Amino acid sequence: MLKKFPKNFIFSTSTCSYQIEGGRLLGGRKHSNWDKFTIENYHIPPEGVAEREIASIDIAADYFHRYKEDAKIMKEIGVNGFAYNMDWARIFPDNENDFNEEGIKFYEEVFKSLNENGIKPIPILYHWDSPLWLEEKGGTSSRVFLNAFRNFSKILFKRLGKYTDIWYVSDENSSYTTSAYLDDYNPPQKKDEKEFWKAIYYLSISGAIAKEEFDKAKEKGYVSKDAILGIDHDWNPAIPYDKNDEDDLKACEIFDEYNLDLFLNPNMLGIFPNCFYEAIEKFNLSDMVLEEDLNLMKKKTLDLIGWNYYRPAIIASPKRLNENIEWHNNPGHFITKEAWIVYPKNERYTAWKWLIKPEYLSIASHVLWEKYNKPLMILENGIGYFDERKDGIVRDDYRIDYLNEHLLEVQKAINEGVPFIGYSLWTYCDIFSPSGGYRKKYGLVGVDFENKTLDRFPKSSMYWYKDVINNLRAFDKDELNYNKYYNEALKSFKTNKIWNKNN
Repeated sequence: MLKKFPKNFIFSTSTCSYQIEGGRLLGGRKHSNWDKFTIENYHIPPEGVAEREIASIDIAADYFHRYKEDAKIMKEIGVNGFAYNMDWARIFPDNENDFNEEGIKFYEEVFKSLNENGIKPIPILYHWDSPLWLEEKGGTSSRVFLNAFRNFSKILFKRLGKYTDIWYVSDENSSYTTSAYLDDYNPPQKKDEKEFWKAIYYLSISGAIAKEEFDKAKEKGYVSKDAILGIDHDWNPAIPYDKNDEDDLKACEIFDEYNLDLFLNPNMLGIFPNCFYEAIEKFNLSDMVLEEDLNLMKKKTLDLIGWNYYRPAIIASPKRLNENIEWHNNPGHFITKEAWIVYPKNERYTAWKWLIKPEYLSIASHVLWEKYNKPLMILENGIGYFDERKDGIVRDDYRIDYLNEHLLEVQKAINEGVPFIGYSLWTYCDIFSPSGGYRKKYGLVGVDFENKTLDRFPKSSMYWYKDVINNLRAFDKDELNYNKYYNEALKSFKTNKIWNKNN
């Protein structure tokens, strides 16, 4: 049997401000790029039609008004961490210099409430959303981003530093930049390769800038001396389609240069990989790269790797596209067409055609540890589903299975010497999904979007996680007591005062 998790292990949940918070024009806040995007692209498909839903985020799950209630529910689960990004447009609604006192006080109250319930806030500075004024000046693909981000970081470390000792600069820069700059799927919908490489550069430099301000905040006593600052990346470990084929193996190397090295080497090792320099030469961007930026990046590397592990990627060389292979889903590529993500039919997939291979969490964690020699934390891991509510709650055995399989792999990796400090599942409660609106559910806790009450209600998976935390371990398949978790959720919903209907 695997050894239990350490007693100081962080069991957390994660979410994102624009997906849960609401209060979009309250407390002095003004619009961000996501407000503009959801307003201009609003689309609710007919019931049963498989189209993307882009719904309003004006209220979302109303965390803005319900954060105290949510902290009590998190305490009931037993989590000791909550990963969350502060909404930049709430703190700097008009420009890069004038911060909104009401906005920063809101997050002070949120962090106090978490601490009072035994929960460590795990703040993320940037999670895809920029104030609209900054986006209109060029956003993340412009040098104006850097000074604005410095001022944003500085005030957060000063005012919120005393509530926690674990911070992250940004979340999923790879998904953000590819969906917003190589595609028009998410804001700012640039669909411009040159702008993509500019965004990669400035986001990398912003990590060093944040670290510089973090160190200054330590000197001034705003942040504890042993506090750490990391970056969160959604690396998909590469698996060769044919492990004996040289072309597929080479494609894996190429894929990892773009999917791993490009997004972690700058802030972990202080260097850009070759593919970056090849791109800036191709797009005549050499003037963008300043010596002082590179020196700062080398000097101010980060302390911790956050890893959003959902799935690995089965990688094939381009020649596979000309072979008569029937795939589960159409092959795709990530930045380069020299490596293709393929979907063999003999694999497990989610309803959204995401590959399910939990064993690569532990396998690939060794790669991260050996390559960067920095502690790790799973910051996102979860499964979206069209949950069905019955008797006021949701029985989500499928979510329990998925999460438990992955937590076993974290436990295994720790047993093998990989220094995981925590696991944070996606997500605490149901929220707005950029791909599925409010229909695609990820939460341990449900939110009544359908009746528009936004009342919280339990799912079986909430009580599975509580059991894991109490026992400091995940469970073998035959140990999972689905009926127990369901009955605990049902009893809690009927009797526990933490649920809105009883307040």
